[in-house]
Amino acid sequence: TSDDTTFTGSSGNTACSDAEALANGLLKFKFVISLILWYNTLFEINLTSKQLQEKNLNIHSAIQKLQQTKNILEELRSNEGFERTLVDSLELAEEIDFLTEFEPEPIHSRQKKQQFSCEGQDTPSQNPKQRFKVNSYFTVVDTIHSVDERFQQMQQLESVFGFLYDIHSLQKKPSKTDKRILYKTR
Repeated sequence: TSDDTTFTGSSGNTACSDAEALANGLLKFKFVISLILWYNTLFEINLTSKQLQEKNLNIHSAIQKLQQTKNILEELRSNEGFERTLVDSLELAEEIDFLTEFEPEPIHSRQKKQQFSCEGQDTPSQNPKQRFKVNSYFTVVDTIHSVDERFQQMQQLESVFGFLYDIHSLQKKPSKTDKRILYKTR
């Protein structure tokens, strides 16, 4: 409307330039890769989360599902996982007519002062694909990899209390391992 002064003056110019910068960022191939990475990761985490919330889930099944999720995240962290994500991203980008190339970023040559003469030179990768892989993709996957800590905690709980989920087998004929477990609980 003519009374709307939201996008006039200097604040309007700032809002327009911010919107334009956001739109340009969304049109880059890096965004498509990030979108595919997050979709694949959150899809797997969502499946795991739903299974862990089931009423009749036992600790053995939870350990197996967490191990499976951990393996998938570790596979994402590999070069093959990156390449598979890249292929999926290329397919999506071509489908929606996006550029399918990594745009080179300006490299700011900043000299880091060396503290010791034995330190090596820090030379960033000139390849835009490799730079994205190291600085963005692996960083996200490493952050997600914190699931490993929760998995280890669950394994510790299972090692102490796991026998409770199979207590009926202890009644039949306890083995030496079962006796040792029962001894630990005293």
